[in-house]
Amino acid sequence: MSIRRRDASVMTLTALSVCVAWAVLIHGRSATGQWPGVDEAVIGRFVDETGQRSPPLFDWVRGDVLLFAFLTAGLLSGFVLGFFARSTFGREGGAR
Repeated sequence: MSIRRRDASVMTLTALSVCVAWAVLIHGRSATGQWPGVDEAVIGRFVDETGQRSPPLFDWVRGDVLLFAFLTAGLLSGFVLGFFARSTFGREGGAR
């Protein structure tokens, strides 16, 4: 098996594992409200104390969906940058 094919299979397996884990973790919990978002659980308490409430920036985003989107984007971009940094800096780690 070539290195490129092995790397592609590792990337595919990792992406599928993350998707399956995410689906198992949120199955049925987001609809029932068992997991309140950070905006409701933490920030909402301070907003209620001050009495000031502003309209949400993204009205269609509920709970921690935006945080999960940033987490996923960060993980994927870090993986891609790390993967392609090998071709930029070379496969061998030592100086010659």
